[in-house]
Amino acid sequence: MRTHKENLGTTSPQETEKGVAGATLTISSFTLMSRVFGFIRDILIASLLGTSNTADAFFVAFRIPNLFRRLLGEGALSAAFIPVFTHYHLKASPKEAKEFMNSAISLFLTVLILLVLMGELFTPWLVKITAPGFSSIPQKMLLTISLTRITFPYILFIGLAILIMALLNALHRFAVPAFSPVLLNLSMISAILLAYKKPWAVHALAWAVVTGGVLQLSLHASSAYRMGWRLRPSLRPLHPGVLETVTLMLPSVVGLTVNQINTFVDTILASLLPAGSISYLYYANRLVQFPLGLFGIALGTAILPTFSQQQTLNEREALRETFTFGLTLVLFITLPALVWLLIFATPVISVLFQRAAFTWRSAQATGQALFCYALGLGAFAMVKVVVPVFYSQKDMKTPVKTAVVALGLNVMLDIILMIPLKHAGLALATSLASTANLSLLLIALEKRGQGPEWRPLLKALLRNAPPLLALTVGSLLYRHFLTFHPYETTIKKGIWIGGAMFQGGILYLLGAWKTKSKELEVLLDILLGKTGLKKS
Repeated sequence: MRTHKENLGTTSPQETEKGVAGATLTISSFTLMSRVFGFIRDILIASLLGTSNTADAFFVAFRIPNLFRRLLGEGALSAAFIPVFTHYHLKASPKEAKEFMNSAISLFLTVLILLVLMGELFTPWLVKITAPGFSSIPQKMLLTISLTRITFPYILFIGLAILIMALLNALHRFAVPAFSPVLLNLSMISAILLAYKKPWAVHALAWAVVTGGVLQLSLHASSAYRMGWRLRPSLRPLHPGVLETVTLMLPSVVGLTVNQINTFVDTILASLLPAGSISYLYYANRLVQFPLGLFGIALGTAILPTFSQQQTLNEREALRETFTFGLTLVLFITLPALVWLLIFATPVISVLFQRAAFTWRSAQATGQALFCYALGLGAFAMVKVVVPVFYSQKDMKTPVKTAVVALGLNVMLDIILMIPLKHAGLALATSLASTANLSLLLIALEKRGQGPEWRPLLKALLRNAPPLLALTVGSLLYRHFLTFHPYETTIKKGIWIGGAMFQGGILYLLGAWKTKSKELEVLLDILLGKTGLKKS
């Protein structure tokens, strides 16, 4: 009988590619569900709060604890945990792997409790740093402080949930972690429906954030329990593996903190712009996060365990092939989304959010921000695939260095572009800074001889150029001959935008099929296999 290590060592490139693509589809499917409920949530919030001072207060209150979730959930913890856990899982005993996990639970539980206590104590200072423009409106500042104190304990529950998520992902169990954000959205939707138009509705919404964290933690813990992982605090919190994980996490947290500072810089500067600017950026960013989360982050999540296994087993060439395939796959999926969003930015905002307090003027302003964010979608998504290559090698410092350079560029561009372009300039600066970050990361890998295989990557781009051109021309003609009417009913506008998505998708897929796209072939092979339609 082959050992697990031997099985990994004999995996063919085709099997690895299908494994990564299959995991990405699993994550994407549940992420799509989460995003749909997330948009329903945002539609209800937009209808309830519009772009008012109350909306700005809630978004800042939600953003502060959500920053910590993003720091842990979008890289720092998983990036440090998965390579270390993979070593224990593949090269040590199951008992040692479980001791390592329980020690991690102990340390993170202690740190998160202390973090929540400090956050509750220093809430007014956090809010003043995050949104200094609110100081001129005392009621707005007081409401933001109150809401932030309610939402802050979310950090404790989501922090533990993310640690268990990292365990599940390391074991190639991706479905439950991908589904769990749905619970947060359902919690917030329920709160809005129950408290709609009530004077305490925004406070109910804040409490729903904490409830969502509790539900996510419960789901992850029960899933790990069913797999035989009896997670409990250990009396040995400073396990060598945990210390290594923390050591690796620190530079990763710094790097991700730098990335999140971009968002906070935008928030700070937007608070100095006309009222509603923070909300415009929030809704636009939420929409551009849809394809990014659906494919870019999903692929980055799916590919890190494979990178870590290949690195642990010293399969360097296999890692480079997987890396190249990851880049071609993410570009195959995100480039059409990028083009489509550029063409239909304002109409799609109108369909999703224009109702009640969210006016056509709000839709136009948000559409401007979305256009500028969409310009960087390709770079945003590629970074999610490039950074895990460094993480699998336990190199957390290089991404930090490039992120610091990108942050400096972002701040400089923010100041330059916000004067003529207002909030749209802040979005454009973020896209340009992310493109610079991607370039620096690829240059660093190329200097080590660990960059992607450029010839296959270039061939894939050229192969997929005609389908992308067909999508672009078809979408421009659709927009030109079928005029969008912003004051029509939501159903009619929805049919219009649905037609735009359908014709664009058909043109792109037909073009990809005609040019024999390898990425399309792999995805279809997996989909047909999952649905039972694939021929034996």
